[in-house]
Amino acid sequence: MTSDSRPRESLPMRVVVNLLVALVLLIPLVLVGAGGWLLYQRQFGERVEAEVLSCEITGTRRNPRQHCVARWTEDGVERTGPIQASGDQEVGETVSATLGEGELYSRSLALPLILLGLGLPMCFFPYAFVRGRLTDRKAARDPA
Repeated sequence: MTSDSRPRESLPMRVVVNLLVALVLLIPLVLVGAGGWLLYQRQFGERVEAEVLSCEITGTRRNPRQHCVARWTEDGVERTGPIQASGDQEVGETVSATLGEGELYSRSLALPLILLGLGLPMCFFPYAFVRGRLTDRKAARDPA
């Protein structure tokens, strides 16, 4: 069976396939981007020591969310507010945090490293796809 006798795909099927390919190619880039942003957030900014005062679990049983409150000193003024990426295991403890863009971020590296660890190996797929497409175009252009 030659490639010319193959039936053509319908337009809706081509759209679905192209959307799925785009989604699979974008996932690793989103993971690496998010991991890089979180790593940047946690490493740059004013470093402070914050005491985690309390944590509260909200949401549904299937989608629980944990919100923690901390106290820190900024420019000699004691402040209290939410701390991102902190958990109930840290209540009563003093943690290292970064103050940036008006929010307090725990300096925990677990989530950024997990995102980067998942995303970087998966970046092989977009690389291989683009390289294959470029090789196919070059071969079609230069049949010799």
